[in-house]
Amino acid sequence: MRSRVRKKRPSVGWRMISALLLVVILIASGTTGYAFLRLQQTADGFITPLKGKEKLPLETMRPANVLLIGVDERKNNPGRADAIMLLSFNPKTKQATSLSIPRDMQVTLKDGAKTKINHTYAYGGVEETIETVEQTFDVKIPYYAKINMEGLIELVDAVGGVTVDNPSAFSWNDRRLQKDYAEGEIKLDGLEASGYARMRKQDPLGDMGRQIRQRQVLEAVGMKLAGPDILTNLEEVSRVLKNNFNTNITFSEAAQLTQENQSGFERLKPLKLEGEGYIASDGVWYFFASDHSMQATKQTIHEITDQQAK
Repeated sequence: MRSRVRKKRPSVGWRMISALLLVVILIASGTTGYAFLRLQQTADGFITPLKGKEKLPLETMRPANVLLIGVDERKNNPGRADAIMLLSFNPKTKQATSLSIPRDMQVTLKDGAKTKINHTYAYGGVEETIETVEQTFDVKIPYYAKINMEGLIELVDAVGGVTVDNPSAFSWNDRRLQKDYAEGEIKLDGLEASGYARMRKQDPLGDMGRQIRQRQVLEAVGMKLAGPDILTNLEEVSRVLKNNFNTNITFSEAAQLTQENQSGFERLKPLKLEGEGYIASDGVWYFFASDHSMQATKQTIHEITDQQAK
């Protein structure tokens, strides 16, 4: 008999990881002159191919999937995937969607073992996480981007902070930050931007409100990266990216993705897995996606990317 506990909304981590793709895209399409050359040189340090997997060239006007991974890495500890997001887009149909995968979701590994999806990164790095997502959702994922979450906070600081228009006042309190966020235009440093983007419970729109605030922060970081003031903070931005960021998306591929999918990005529709959480027979708390939600989610992704659902 399985032991039930109070139903808990699954934690999906800090979905600001979509900044990963944004960073590559904006460096490729927004910066110019010396800044472009300097950041392009920095890219040599974070362009990391997937082991044992040949990456085919990005075809013109073809659908694509990108997996974004935010990890919590520490010294002598490989860390776990705190946040996992699958981006899917089709430039021909001008469609795009994102799926934030609950970190506690139970998945089956290729050897048949059951585990939480965020543990896959500790077991086998980016490759294991990608393979598990591919198997779970019946998709092919040729592209990824990964960042250490502390590095994303550093990136906001490296660009000199960001300014956002807060739709409603709220308070944030965790072990590192206690702050009251006023309504209206406010300037945030890295930690403050983290709290701003993560708050959900006090937002009248709930999770949708959080996604809106996350997008505000992403756009603000993007504007700084593509703006003329990037030269002032160029060395620090380069250092943060080199130490915390890895991807197999090249500059030319990022530029192509930007050009072909601009309409889709602007109308991106987020997907949400429905289900419940409880303690399983192994004594571990998992999130279990419902069969109906899994099938509907896979069908949507397959329709966008022209892949046949299994």
